[in-house]
Amino acid sequence: MTTGPLNLEVRLAERADLAPISEFLPALGGPLFAERFPGRTPQDFYRWKYFQNPQGEAIVGIATAGSSVVSVVAATPKRIWLSGKIVLAYELGDFLTDGNYRKRGLFSELIELVCREASARGAPLVYVRPNDVSFPILATKLSFFEAQRMDARRFVLPSHTLSRKVGIPASLVRLSGLDTGLQRFCIPRFPGGTVTVMPVERFGEEIDRLWTRASPDYAVALVRDSSYLNWRFSDCPTPYKMWRALRNGDAAGYLVASADRTVPEAAILELFAESHDEEAVRALLAVGMDSLLRSGIRSVNTWTLQGSSGSAAHALLRRALPFRRKQHLHLAFRILSSDAIKLPLASQNWHFTLGDSDGA
Repeated sequence: MTTGPLNLEVRLAERADLAPISEFLPALGGPLFAERFPGRTPQDFYRWKYFQNPQGEAIVGIATAGSSVVSVVAATPKRIWLSGKIVLAYELGDFLTDGNYRKRGLFSELIELVCREASARGAPLVYVRPNDVSFPILATKLSFFEAQRMDARRFVLPSHTLSRKVGIPASLVRLSGLDTGLQRFCIPRFPGGTVTVMPVERFGEEIDRLWTRASPDYAVALVRDSSYLNWRFSDCPTPYKMWRALRNGDAAGYLVASADRTVPEAAILELFAESHDEEAVRALLAVGMDSLLRSGIRSVNTWTLQGSSGSAAHALLRRALPFRRKQHLHLAFRILSSDAIKLPLASQNWHFTLGDSDGA
């Protein structure tokens, strides 16, 4: 705990701080943040995120001025499969400082506080998907390095894009067949064969068996067992759409998507299978994308790694969502224990998705 000028106190949060944190952080989420918890409250959302994780409670560093929270850095525990072993890691996020308290070093002080606590809890690394404002600070001042680069990608129905640009009704543009042609080119058709795809609300032991089979294909990936997936997607206040692929009665893969209620946009958060299982990936993408577009979705977003994965999921996502933002995204790591993790890390066969960020 440190105290500075203007009655500022920097410390680790306690459960009693949940209410003021929940009042402070929604500004970070933007105008659509309430879609993360329809019919519930920000406090419900942060209670799930910080205190109901099966891997343990989050580490939340806060700066307070009197009774008000003025800066936050949070770290959520995750398990990472790293070159054949599982290590505890913490995902950093929820970076927000009140405009009246910026340029006082609070962000850096809270990062250091949270990293010290993560190390004390036995985590050899922390990771973050920073924005372009925080990444330079993390890289130049706080010992983070860019572990991977990612692309933000999307699929967009051309009828609505052209309608906005030229003023022709989208229904008339659709008659040209542009929408249908792009879908046929980008989105794989359901291959039939041995795979069936069905909606699912929770994940069971079949997903644990899938993870056991698939994990040796990857050098770096979050552990995707049923305990993690049920907390992350089924128990989260955010509603998600989930599909599971089955082959001979056992799980071959799964897809998780989110869809906004107030704008016709969706995101693919998870697409996972054994790295070589193109049949399962094609089936999941065909069913998931068709369901989203039939529901009125006009654009679908996702992230893909830049050339570090040879998996079928990675290759088909890049084709299905072909439009790429010019600026890449950063995935940054900080090693807390050089004895536990040796550098350089493997550069190939990573699996990191939009769903691996708690901001989606």
